[in-house]
Amino acid sequence: MSINFSPNPNWLVVAILITVIGFISVIIWQRQAIFSIFDIWSVLSEGKEWASQLKTPEDLVEYIVAHPNEVSLVARDIGDSEQEILYNTDIKRPLASTVKILVLAEYARQVENGILSPDELINLENIDLYYLPRTDGDAHLSAIAEFKQKKYINSLNQVELRYVPRAMIRHSDNAATDYLILRLGRDNLENLVSGLNIKDQDVPTPIIGQILTWGNHTFTDTPAERLKKYQAMSPQAYTEEVYRWTEIWRQDQEFRNQQMKYITSQQWLKLKEQQAMAQALNNKGTSFGYAQIMERVYRGLLISPTSDKIMRQYLEWPMELPANQTELDTFGTKNGSLAGIITEAWYIKPTTTNARTAALFFENIPAGAWFSMVQSYVQQAFLYKLLTDENFFNIVRQKLLEL
Repeated sequence: MSINFSPNPNWLVVAILITVIGFISVIIWQRQAIFSIFDIWSVLSEGKEWASQLKTPEDLVEYIVAHPNEVSLVARDIGDSEQEILYNTDIKRPLASTVKILVLAEYARQVENGILSPDELINLENIDLYYLPRTDGDAHLSAIAEFKQKKYINSLNQVELRYVPRAMIRHSDNAATDYLILRLGRDNLENLVSGLNIKDQDVPTPIIGQILTWGNHTFTDTPAERLKKYQAMSPQAYTEEVYRWTEIWRQDQEFRNQQMKYITSQQWLKLKEQQAMAQALNNKGTSFGYAQIMERVYRGLLISPTSDKIMRQYLEWPMELPANQTELDTFGTKNGSLAGIITEAWYIKPTTTNARTAALFFENIPAGAWFSMVQSYVQQAFLYKLLTDENFFNIVRQKLLEL
């Protein structure tokens, strides 16, 4: 028996029509993803010469030399001020998620003083409340996945409070961060930062509120007009605006529903608009200040030995990796990334050398270079080599001295 598959002309017409209709349906269904792709490709040409070059720590040195005003670096032996690199250390730059170190510090202080109990059970819905999809690189979903895998979530959908800072530091979960910021208290965070006696460091503010000031479905002005208005405000006035929108988000379910639709629409901010907002409005600090913070945590001198020990339990999550356990005595870190912004704050003690601390802040990164860095983590390879290879440390120091 044979079957003839010779195409019928009418069937071919129908098949073509079905294919065309299906293609159009996909375009409509995925229009935001497609527009996002076009948006990304439209800006990737910026810095495209670096996108293919940033492969090694040495490549990143050349990028820094080529962009001397957009980078800050501190790297030094802990307890030895003579063995150090100090470059643009007092310039305030956007921090992205590196600011979460200060949220962790206030959490540790409140735990030490009995204000908070790590054993307290927290309903996950109270953390999920602050989750806005497409704004955190799926960090919240990754944290929840780990909680489920490690059975941190009980039958009532609760987790112990001790795991919330882990989501914030290990996964850089913005929802966990905002839960903690609101739970710890604005006044307490302000008092913490002022009490550290480290100048030019902004107090962490709710991330959801920051994003809502950048763009939400109730606005009628353009992003450029909005940014100009915020830049004319005092820092205190803008902070009030952030908290105002945070409270609207917390209290208004319909507002949340509409915003979740808006953020997947064509009206949401383009990449360049997000970069402009983050550059101008994100919490800021100096590389010198964050290197100090990390060194003081390592030495037990930031808040108290007990509080700093609590902080280290979270910051040193990379020591869970077997490779690090063979090469390092300890390693604490928190990084951050927003459009055009990358930040790193470290302390590290290799098994064979002195402990060192570092803070590396980039801003105004051209889009092509930024995409390359967030995918390759070349900035982390650079810092690791800088803090573990004496020859490379001296080469970098000399190059920066010549700028």
